[in-house]
Amino acid sequence: MLRMQSPKREAAPLAQPPALIYAAALTCGVLASLALQLYLRGAGFELATLWENMFATSTRQLRTTGPWWAIAGLAFLAGGITAAALSRLPLPWRRFRFLRWAAGAAIVFVLAQIGDPRAASEAVGAGLNVAVNLVALALAAVMALAGAYVAVRR
Repeated sequence: MLRMQSPKREAAPLAQPPALIYAAALTCGVLASLALQLYLRGAGFELATLWENMFATSTRQLRTTGPWWAIAGLAFLAGGITAAALSRLPLPWRRFRFLRWAAGAAIVFVLAQIGDPRAASEAVGAGLNVAVNLVALALAAVMALAGAYVAVRR
């Protein structure tokens, strides 16, 4: 006698708790802005020296504020995209396995290119550099949460 096997059932989609969505968006936004800070430092844009040139002529002001806007904008976008994906795509994500592996590999390669092997700290002004970088990360955290809020509410 043949038995009929019941087909495998997919797991029911699980709704993510809002705290998890915002925490993931905050983390992704801050990590993206941290990677941008490392890239900018390698390109010659040190945030502490840019901060000192804030009250210069108008063309210097644009060069000074550009990296700050880029850090805030990237954190906003990364937080918003992460929150939109987590709030609109319910778990489990079995269909997106290849996409997740490809995205993870791309992120690893990008971060490997951003890393600066000459990570020597300065004796003079090291405290100022740490303070300015912490201010930039706080700005990134606020902007990532704002991006997540906008993405979840829409």
